[in-house]
Amino acid sequence: MYTDWLLVRRLALELNDRFAGARVQDVGRLDDGRLALALWKKGRTALVCIDPFAPTPLVTAQEGELPIAPEPGFVRAAGAALRGKTLEAVRSRRGDRLLRFDFLSRSRFGVAETYSLVCELVPRFGNVVLLKGDVVVAAMKEFSLAENSVRAVHAGAVYQPPPMRQGAISPMLPDEVAAPLAEHIAAAPVYVYRRDGQVLQAHLAPLPRYSQDEVEQTGSLLDVFSEFRAGHSAATQSEGAAKLRRDLARLLDRREQKLKVELERVERRAQAAQEREGVRESGERIFATLHELPPEARDEAKRQAADLFAQYRKAGSAAGHIEKRRAELLQALEDLSQLRWDLESAQAEHLEDVAAALEDVRSERGPARAPRRRRKPLTYVTEHGSRIFVGRTPIENADLTFRVARPNDLWFHVQNQPGAHVILQRDDRTPPPQEDLLAAAALAALHSKAKNSAKVTVDYTQRKHVRKRPAAAPGLVFYTRPQSLVVSPRQPAELR
Repeated sequence: MYTDWLLVRRLALELNDRFAGARVQDVGRLDDGRLALALWKKGRTALVCIDPFAPTPLVTAQEGELPIAPEPGFVRAAGAALRGKTLEAVRSRRGDRLLRFDFLSRSRFGVAETYSLVCELVPRFGNVVLLKGDVVVAAMKEFSLAENSVRAVHAGAVYQPPPMRQGAISPMLPDEVAAPLAEHIAAAPVYVYRRDGQVLQAHLAPLPRYSQDEVEQTGSLLDVFSEFRAGHSAATQSEGAAKLRRDLARLLDRREQKLKVELERVERRAQAAQEREGVRESGERIFATLHELPPEARDEAKRQAADLFAQYRKAGSAAGHIEKRRAELLQALEDLSQLRWDLESAQAEHLEDVAAALEDVRSERGPARAPRRRRKPLTYVTEHGSRIFVGRTPIENADLTFRVARPNDLWFHVQNQPGAHVILQRDDRTPPPQEDLLAAAALAALHSKAKNSAKVTVDYTQRKHVRKRPAAAPGLVFYTRPQSLVVSPRQPAELR
């Protein structure tokens, strides 16, 4: 979608009409990276979301809550400055894609304090700048005159808006249409053009270039922008998730190939170690037949026998190391099977957690990712008051097993197959009834690679008997003292 200053002016009018007089509850960053203002008005809270760095920089509104997490840098500065203040007005600058949110508060002595949040909605040059008066307090993207010969934006500098665009009133409309429209923006209908049901473009006048597409009229540009961003974000995330899944699958393939090559080399060394007795016997036969050789050949025969005995001793000293390395490689291949299942079964919104777990097996990936906010695991409550938790990713599995679960809670995992960690927990610490054990085991089977089997064996043990596997990716463990149940993979109907 393309936006010109006429659309930004209409957006400012709608934002002002909807949110003027609202109080700022908080400022934060959403999981997708957008800046958001939580505004309270008439008993309701809404989020005004600013996305200055998108291909089409937009300001949208939506319901929801801000994540609870410490916010560094600009977000922290904006929160400290704006929290508790009242949004006085939302304005735009004629001829420019710039929105200005003006905030005001008064002390008990009547002293006014004003701040502004300026949103520069210019593709490839978007920015959000926090002002006190005309002085920059902070900016999402700061730069100096050495980096930009036109203007500087940094803390302490006097704010200079971006230079005005010259030429036609709007690149999308002829001047004879755009000029009268600029004087009656608030009353103009919004023409929405769709292709295959997705918002393609919107404007305040008909656009002949989109005459072949579906068109309708609506009264709210803000709602159209929200719909466009939601559809575009879903498509972008879907493409991004597919690419990330392919990249991670290739990473696992490369790691698996390296492990298999090394395992073949170790197997050859193990085979050679098994043949060491034959080497020793060959050396002994040489010594047993020395008296049959002519004197001039005996020294060479002794050297051959000495070499064979040296091979025998070397093979003997290496046998223990070879067997240990072989076991490590087989375990690593089994771990990769678990991680591959995690990748294949993960939903798009969980791929980042899988990627974080795979950092431990990366070979050419970049720096480790920043930790993501914890999500609640799948949670069920039984008729007998037990809680059952199910992990969906390696990160969730590790968090569930080693942070949420208590030492005497029961831990479930399908036997000898990749699968989720499942925890059965009771507040009264009493042994759970058999029905709850079967329900937890059925969920463990359902969330495993064996979910299409008729019957699955599930191991369970107390959480205190589960240990992290040293130097392994999150969620890879070993356990002792297991008991087993044979169940059908299903989600029990009695769970809620």
